[in-house]
Amino acid sequence: MKRFILFLYFISCAFFVNAGELNFDDFSTYATAQNVRHFAKDISGLLGASSVTTGRILGWGGFQLAARGVYMPRPNKHNTAFGRTNEGKFMPLIQGEIGLPFRIDGFVRATSWDGLTIAGGGLKWGITKPTEILYTFQPMLVIMAQNGVHRDFSITQYSANLAISFKTPYVVPYISGGVDYGKLTVESADDSSLIGRREYVTTPKAALGLNFKLPSYFDLSVAANYAHYGLGAEASLGVRF
Repeated sequence: MKRFILFLYFISCAFFVNAGELNFDDFSTYATAQNVRHFAKDISGLLGASSVTTGRILGWGGFQLAARGVYMPRPNKHNTAFGRTNEGKFMPLIQGEIGLPFRIDGFVRATSWDGLTIAGGGLKWGITKPTEILYTFQPMLVIMAQNGVHRDFSITQYSANLAISFKTPYVVPYISGGVDYGKLTVESADDSSLIGRREYVTTPKAALGLNFKLPSYFDLSVAANYAHYGLGAEASLGVRF
């Protein structure tokens, strides 16, 4: 089982490392009145991913620090604001969580990648009391808010999720679904009529993944996700107490 988990970890690392990259810096050149809305939906979905890796909250005094990554294989077909390429977009981030009273976890997350700086956080509420009893379901509600700044655009993003996991001896499958809301503002574009334009978008999302408890308190999760851009992937490796 340990070999299988390590295999999954290295495969996920290779997948993300070798992922192609779209360039946010091309936005000012390729942004149009037709594609900005779809760009906003894709970015909102990208930022809203990888907020959960299980349906179980940490509980009072719990702590987790994780490096996470989200992969968008290609943008939505109507989103041509990245340019002519159809390669994928990878975004890494750091997320820290702490267990609070009343079955609440608080978390913060941040990244700075390809000229886009993101900071935000949120709350998780365990619908049931956290437990390690085998073969039990753990549901959780999650809300999150983030702000992102790039030279050519800014975005404010909100998310709401319901996550449910099922405890087994070696792996915890989980599923989540929710909605992302984003407000994108064009700050710079070759088409001057777009400058200052705001797009308000709402899109559904979902994820299906596996969470593994590794030795020495390490925690690994891999998942497939779905957002406006279609099918994507996410992964997380961190320390969890």
